[in-house]
Amino acid sequence: MARYNPDADLSPLYETMDRLRTDCLIGDGSLLSPGRSLWTAEHFAELQRTYVQNLDEGEGKFFEKLRVQLSDATAEAHCLMAELIWLLYAFQRRDVSPPTKDRKVREVWSWSGQDLPQDVAALTEQVLYGVGRAGQGYNNNKWRELVLLITAMQDLKSRPVDERRRLLGDGGAFASWFEIQVNGENRQLRHILPFLLFPDSFERISAGQHKRDILAGFGATTAADAGTMSIAELDDALLTLRKSLEAKHGSHVDFYEGDFRPVWQKPKEKKAHSTDKLDEEAVVPAPSGFELNTIFYGPPGTGKTFSTAQRAVEICLGQVASDPGAVRASYEQLVKDGRIGFVTFHQTYTYEDFVEGLRPKPMASGAGFTLEPEAGVLKVMAERASKQAGKHVLIIDEINRANISKVLGELITLLEADKRRGAPAAITVTLPYSKTAFSLPANLYILGTMNTADRSISLLDTALRRRFVFEELPPDPSELAGIELDDSALDLAAILDNLNLRLVYFLGEDAQIGHAWFMGVKTKADLDRVMAFKVIPLLREYFHDDIERVRIVLGGGDGFLNRTPIPVPKGAEGFAEDRYRYSDVFREEGAYPEAAYMALLGQE
Repeated sequence: MARYNPDADLSPLYETMDRLRTDCLIGDGSLLSPGRSLWTAEHFAELQRTYVQNLDEGEGKFFEKLRVQLSDATAEAHCLMAELIWLLYAFQRRDVSPPTKDRKVREVWSWSGQDLPQDVAALTEQVLYGVGRAGQGYNNNKWRELVLLITAMQDLKSRPVDERRRLLGDGGAFASWFEIQVNGENRQLRHILPFLLFPDSFERISAGQHKRDILAGFGATTAADAGTMSIAELDDALLTLRKSLEAKHGSHVDFYEGDFRPVWQKPKEKKAHSTDKLDEEAVVPAPSGFELNTIFYGPPGTGKTFSTAQRAVEICLGQVASDPGAVRASYEQLVKDGRIGFVTFHQTYTYEDFVEGLRPKPMASGAGFTLEPEAGVLKVMAERASKQAGKHVLIIDEINRANISKVLGELITLLEADKRRGAPAAITVTLPYSKTAFSLPANLYILGTMNTADRSISLLDTALRRRFVFEELPPDPSELAGIELDDSALDLAAILDNLNLRLVYFLGEDAQIGHAWFMGVKTKADLDRVMAFKVIPLLREYFHDDIERVRIVLGGGDGFLNRTPIPVPKGAEGFAEDRYRYSDVFREEGAYPEAAYMALLGQE
């Protein structure tokens, strides 16, 4: 069956898509608020006017621009847009986490002036888990996918109910109709939506080139003939191929798994690094294994360091314990064994530090020094991985803080899977100092961490973005939901949520605070220390010591930061502006009052 997935039980998603088909595509109802009438011709016409015909292709973040574009829309149009965002997210796994999907859908819905209840069936983690990677191209072109979706739905809603029912009951007819919609050229949704609605007939593949490569690779057709096929024809041929392979092997088939992938995805044919357009041809759906190059990104305190350690252990050993102490022990042993390396990038980090550089060595005569090549951390790890069996991992902490072009130089191309040693398209370079040949082995994985408070992904070097998979680690207040303080009824999840709501308002999504900072809190004294030594210093940095803004984020008032007027010096009486001195209550009194947290929670 094409709906087979080796990584997860996707039946909750398939059941939700069946409900979407019946209630929203054939009917005019709502997925997130059953009983409402949202998926109507009238509301799609409104989105066509307020969004499709009001595009903002300038600088700025997608959701910030979307809110401005919908500023004149009705509450129903806002709610419908939230459900369309849900549908755009439905396929994605790893690119966007379930908590982020939930938060974004709720955010757009809230623009209607209403909030979704907590127990929405379509927003459970099981439903939001996702199917596979759609890739950075899908994220970058989300607005284009949305234009296609709105345009297609407007056409669908112009048809009689019987015609809608016919299209939604026949996968081939639906795919053929969807493929010829205006604004649909090169859009990945043309592959994604037929799969979500007809998982028994369409593959979980979001890139048309991969479908063509699979058919040609297994000899089901020629590359030239595959290039002329429609999406419906491609998937029909893939289904025939799948049935033949399953009969031959006696088990389910996944074209991204085991011995099947090398048959069709030869490195020299791989399209994932095309620089011409970041759409379906720049996408590699994730197999159950791990990508060679991955960056974990998110605000401070979201557990990026632990996640990289956990991933590194799992890559090296093939499994990982759930207990943090066991993870740490395995990690430290692998470091001792030379299979995991660690480095932190900073603004002055150079190629000579990372790859190789010249270092002074005393001459044998003792009369002076000579400059000799010395290996940097990347070269050291590459040499170890070449000599030792098994997988090796190099962790690069704060990867976005260095000038990547200068640190990697010509070696950035070597990161690609099809350029690694042993691949048909392998590349070897001559290092400038030692004049020796150098290539990266296929068993060396690169894991990076990136603090989005320092720099947004959109500002990263384009060459780096194309060569790494990005996994978001957003703040997750639900991780704190079960923590009860020994001596206080304060709600840690609510505290974090309120802090982040204010930070998003003032500074945007990238400036939030992570849940990990609060994970070890057991008493109010612990909480006070986290606020005093982590949260408030970070807020002061965010707002460049604009203490009044910091006080607002903390709920206002003097509970955390006390404000006292500075007396007017003699001779300065003509200045009307009041000036204040600020002091941290914890540093003066050793604790914050309970009332400070009540103000932060809006419960004064």
